[in-house]
Amino acid sequence: MACSKCAAHFMIITEPATAISRVSWDTERGGILPAAAEQFSLAFDMQQALVGAAVFEGVPLPAELHDATAGRRLHFLAGRFCAMGALRRLDPGRPPTTVGRTERGAPIWPSGVVGSITHTDGFVSAAVARADEARSLGIDSERIVNSEQARRVSTHVSWPSELMHGRQAGLDRLQSITLVFSAKEAIFKCLYPLIGAMFYYHDVRIEGIEAATRMFRARLVKTLSSEFPAGMLVEGRFDLSESLVHTGVWLAVC
Repeated sequence: MACSKCAAHFMIITEPATAISRVSWDTERGGILPAAAEQFSLAFDMQQALVGAAVFEGVPLPAELHDATAGRRLHFLAGRFCAMGALRRLDPGRPPTTVGRTERGAPIWPSGVVGSITHTDGFVSAAVARADEARSLGIDSERIVNSEQARRVSTHVSWPSELMHGRQAGLDRLQSITLVFSAKEAIFKCLYPLIGAMFYYHDVRIEGIEAATRMFRARLVKTLSSEFPAGMLVEGRFDLSESLVHTGVWLAVC
């Protein structure tokens, strides 16, 4: 499932006129997904980002989000803006395409396309691929948790053995907790469209984290469907920036 390329590296391209900045991939190092995927990302200062929100004009906001907080609306609009950018990269001749939303909030991709959107405090990204090259994909980005957050979520999202794999890979405790959480989110985003059922953090166990290749290995603890039984191995890639963890999972077409 994992990409054979190296881990992703993000470069922030600052645009002084706005609080919103494009984030580009360092193509020499490769990415958290194979080259067949297209990814489009934005970074912004949450305290100033509404100043530059006009860039999202033309991106429709669902009625159920009209009363949401300004930050929630901003992240939704930025996510759909990134999705539209990724779709343009995948097919430059495609007319401008909006990405719908299911009742559960999952993206509705155009026919023949699979994709994933992630957003965390001040960072949003979307990745897409053609359905004849990927059955599904999942990406996730998380801001590295602080000590108080780690205390609250650690046992909810991880086992001690999973954090040990992170420490063995050279990550500190907070990075390890964040990586385990993000990896499981990426796995969920990849598999949920194929099984159509919820599963939870302890239904997946991280069994290995490799610093040199930036790969992680996970095993399903629970049978999710006949195609995804307990014991099945899932692999993905990760990258770390100063304050963020990024993960990606790719399910190739056999």
